[in-house]
Amino acid sequence: MTRDPSSVLSVSGYPHEHIMASTDASVLFLLLCFLYPYTSFQFTPVANYTTTEWNPQPIPNNYLATLYTPSWVPNMKKKLVNYNRNLRPGFGGPPLLVKMSLDVVSIDHISAVDLDFTICILLRQYWKDERLAFTGTNESISLDGRLVEYLWVPDTFFPNSKFSFLHNVTMANRLLRLWPDGSIVYGQRVTVIAECNMDLRKYPLDKQNCSLHLESYGYTTDDMIYKWLKGDDSVRGLQNLQVAQFRVKNHRTKEMIVTYETGAYPHVAFSFRLTREVAYIFLQMYVPSTLLVMISWVSFWINKDSPPARVSLGITTVLAQTTFVTSARASLPKISYIKAVDVYLLMCFFFVFAALGEYAIVSFESTRRKRKAAKKEKEIQELQMTSTEPEEEQSWSTKEGSSSGISEETKARRMARIRAKVARIQKVSLHDIEDVDNIDRYSRIIFPSTFVFCAVLYWTVYLLKM
Repeated sequence: MTRDPSSVLSVSGYPHEHIMASTDASVLFLLLCFLYPYTSFQFTPVANYTTTEWNPQPIPNNYLATLYTPSWVPNMKKKLVNYNRNLRPGFGGPPLLVKMSLDVVSIDHISAVDLDFTICILLRQYWKDERLAFTGTNESISLDGRLVEYLWVPDTFFPNSKFSFLHNVTMANRLLRLWPDGSIVYGQRVTVIAECNMDLRKYPLDKQNCSLHLESYGYTTDDMIYKWLKGDDSVRGLQNLQVAQFRVKNHRTKEMIVTYETGAYPHVAFSFRLTREVAYIFLQMYVPSTLLVMISWVSFWINKDSPPARVSLGITTVLAQTTFVTSARASLPKISYIKAVDVYLLMCFFFVFAALGEYAIVSFESTRRKRKAAKKEKEIQELQMTSTEPEEEQSWSTKEGSSSGISEETKARRMARIRAKVARIQKVSLHDIEDVDNIDRYSRIIFPSTFVFCAVLYWTVYLLKM
């Protein structure tokens, strides 16, 4: 007898999978009731649940024109049919006047090592293109910045730029505005790393002038002229900038013509004055160097007979001062002339080295004079031995009752001269040793007073030059 497999896998018309699913659900329900006996469960069936896909209707061709676009708005597509973006406005006529204005967003970095600065600006250029003129209103219209790809725009570049780029997040940061007479304002957000020829002779007490230059790359003055829109007022935003280690002072604009082998080109620029903030560098270089010089003076109060203490102190201060000089030179470009900070650091290095040299002199003189004193002491002993010989001879002569042929007066004079010479040698020896100690005593006064004089002279000279 054969059986139908479907009859084995089904009970009361339900498939086996349904039975297992219902059994699992029942077990889960009983488990929840056991764990949460006071919780009531209510199952609400979901009814009338339907899903539909979003299927918008196609936009009719005249939708924008009839509902959102005023009748006076020009049809840019028609205007660009016969528009030649390769020819400047007024081609063949007088040079086109292009005016400039800009807002400085930030000056992010001013490098004394690379001699450059990083600036972010909102650059705006104004000119008139009568091919885009329209009628019906006196108001300007703002256009999509992507339309610039189909229009003629000035070929402005930054001749003193090392690197520059346009901002493109979330879209290209461009502004395009059109007036009925065809006047256009074209704005861009640009970041430029531009060179700045700095004179660092007075660093860090220096003031710098940095400039940003704009120029036409391909159009000579026969085709185009650059001018600032409102003179010095064309550049805004510098007064509110916060720049690390600098204060931004006044600025000025200028217009010029630069000549190359290929012709004369329009050129505009603006420059701004920077005054360096001395506090950071003063705390980083001047104060530690001054303290090292003062620490080196401690050796003048240490006993000259303690070479390890004085030598280690002197060498430590010299090495530390050398580190400051090296770090200062590493943070600045390798230039041929001497800077103000170099003068001060070398002055401090000289005083630290002189303090170490002072102990070398003290140690040498102390050793030399000790040897000299020992030599004189030996001479004294020899004289003293000589001075006792006549007395012994006199005593022996008296006992024997004979005479040596030398009078008593002569012997007395000889003894007096010997004793005077011994006293004089002893006095000179003690005086030599005391002179070595006086070197330290004089250094305690000479070194600080000389350093203060040099420091006052340094600050007076460089502050007056500012």
